Amino acid sequence: MWHKDPECEQALIRLNDTLCMWERETGRESTLILIPEAPDEPIVMSQSGKPLPENFNMSPKEILAIALDKRDKIWREDK
Repeated sequence: MWHKDPECEQALIRLNDTLCMWERETGRESTLILIPEAPDEPIVMSQSGKPLPENFNMSPKEILAIALDKRDKIWREDK
């Protein structure tokens, strides 16, 4: 489960599916992190349109840092 609300759950699934298809077509990648304010809701993380398990061995902070470092590196190479 990604979200307490079934409609939001379905929207997150569709978003990941759409991101996955777009990334396959374009060769781009993305990291999605949804952090609800309420601690009783799980943090949702996905990379390249694929959800990461709740027990993934890296914290959201670590994943975000890696994604930002990768983005900066790609941006510097394009200049």
